[in-house]
Amino acid sequence: MKTYTWAQAPEPVPEQEIRHRETADIVIIGAGHGGTCAARAAAQAGASVIALEQQTEEKQWILGVGEIGHINSKWQAEHGVFPVDVDTFVNDWQLRTNNRSNVRLVRTYAENCGDCFDWFIEPLSEEEKDSIHPMLTPPSPNFPESVNGLHAWPGTANMGMALQNKAVKENQRFAKELGARFFFGTRACQLKKDGSRVSGVIGQLKDGSYVLFEARKGVLLAAGDYSKNRQMCEDLLTESADLIDGGDWSGHGWDGSGIRMGMWAGGRLEPRSHAAMGGNYSFPGFDLIGSTAVLRVNAHGKRYSNEGFGTHILAALAGAKQPNGMLWGIFDSRITDQITYQAPCHAVFDYTDPKRCEKLEQALLKAREQKGKAAVTEDAAGYRRPLYCADTLSELAEILFEKTEDRQTFLQEVERYNALCHQGRDADFGKDPHLLYPIEQGPFYACGQKKDSHCPGGQSLKLLVTVSGLLTDEHQQVLDGEFEPILGLFATGNCSGGRFGFQYTTSLPGQSISMAQTLGREAGRWIAAQ
Repeated sequence: MKTYTWAQAPEPVPEQEIRHRETADIVIIGAGHGGTCAARAAAQAGASVIALEQQTEEKQWILGVGEIGHINSKWQAEHGVFPVDVDTFVNDWQLRTNNRSNVRLVRTYAENCGDCFDWFIEPLSEEEKDSIHPMLTPPSPNFPESVNGLHAWPGTANMGMALQNKAVKENQRFAKELGARFFFGTRACQLKKDGSRVSGVIGQLKDGSYVLFEARKGVLLAAGDYSKNRQMCEDLLTESADLIDGGDWSGHGWDGSGIRMGMWAGGRLEPRSHAAMGGNYSFPGFDLIGSTAVLRVNAHGKRYSNEGFGTHILAALAGAKQPNGMLWGIFDSRITDQITYQAPCHAVFDYTDPKRCEKLEQALLKAREQKGKAAVTEDAAGYRRPLYCADTLSELAEILFEKTEDRQTFLQEVERYNALCHQGRDADFGKDPHLLYPIEQGPFYACGQKKDSHCPGGQSLKLLVTVSGLLTDEHQQVLDGEFEPILGLFATGNCSGGRFGFQYTTSLPGQSISMAQTLGREAGRWIAAQ
């Protein structure tokens, strides 16, 4: 195995510094989506549980925007969402990941994520459950069941961030009522081994003292990703590291401490390049029009990709290799119809959400009212992007490009693109005919994203979180250097690998959260049964 400086184990905490011991069947490191669901599931299975969380209980920050992408729940059936064939779903997943994912693990997720969602929302009131919105439901008549051979499905549950966080805290409360003990403000430092078996965790309390948390059945790493660890990102996200020349491109997640502890105990990482949300793609229109496959041109006005390949994340990989400068998404006055042709995926535009549609209408109106000037749009993370409007394409070209040759290139590309749309065949990039939408009816719009390899930002080379980690078997038991299970050590959520390929690309929005919850629950149940 390749060695890294951050993977070198620190000196063991001296025995004399360990103040006291706590014992349970299962010790869980992390109380986010995966750890919380594991704690509740294990406690329901009759196991004694200790969960360690470095954040305080009152100020715990939980990843996710409230979209929980799953299939085949009772909740979906009640909201008119059609069931999904598991075999089709799993095969689609493996196509997206180049078959790099552990297919048994993915199938476990696919077979159980619907039931897990119903289980996860049990602690909520009926009024709160009724407020959850099934995204893209009902789907428009233009809904593409597959694009370029990749499938997509509607029905992701969108409960919003506030209710999502409340649901996690309610599941923690449920687990406590079943006997689980949560130690907030406690940082896991090192795993304890008895011979080849992981038997516990040394944790550090807020006062600096150490406690040994002994685990009779197993330790579960659910401590999140490593997007806040710059060196890990540079070493493991090799494609992103090769594309980014400078600036801060660290993400919104964690420091990789759970993964590092697993490696110190002999665990093996999944092969590089690791998968992440962001870091190796760039595209315009993220928060404004989502994955709508509008024409995209680079800083010189040149079209550079099949804008609708599979999902916009895959299509956006080409954007990261364009000249530094602005990338533009170009569309006309029929954009509110064009958005109904999207395939669901990460950051999809939910045209069945009136608030989202109103936000788009307001942005377009603002752009029309100040033609020739940037109507700035802002996403949930606070990144600002320009939106321009013009009565003619020639006027739009003058706004977007300083050089005459770039303006000419742009106008020629639009003319060529429109001709391909009318022919019904994209002879240049092979874009699905279903997504070929000519740009002819003014006013005309351009939404922009700056692509700069020296200064990542927004949806351009900027990380959200990493979604790769330790190799596990189908029971989420961490594998060692010889690809054999390490007794007593398990990993789930973004501490674990074997779930995604080179990039986070999904057939529904919010599958990372659903996978963490589902596989966390399955891990809790399996360890409890040992």
